[in-house]
Amino acid sequence: MKIVLLLAVLAITAPPGARADDAPPLLRHDPFRRPAPLSPALAPGSTSAPAPASWQPTLRGVLLAGSGALANVDGQMVGIGERIEGHRLVSVSEHQAVFEKDGRRIVLDTRRPLETRP
Repeated sequence: MKIVLLLAVLAITAPPGARADDAPPLLRHDPFRRPAPLSPALAPGSTSAPAPASWQPTLRGVLLAGSGALANVDGQMVGIGERIEGHRLVSVSEHQAVFEKDGRRIVLDTRRPLETRP
């Protein structure tokens, strides 16, 4: 009788859809980041296309986890092998994330500004 009562209480207090094998979803963006202001070139009624800008991201942080390492680039979480604006993340170290695009390596560092290497 006590076991049945205990199981009934547990069934009532468990959140709906809760299972032990459910894994939390991975975040791919910063949920606290404010949206970027609308560029005048992208404003409604604009007829000209904006000029392509060079990629100047900010490395906000890194998470070292072997092949599951992540880099927080402008609030977006990027894993090894994934791409952001055409740049593929090739490695992550303590303070750096290395991206590659068109044979060029771009090293982002949390301690200093953007550095480009051939």
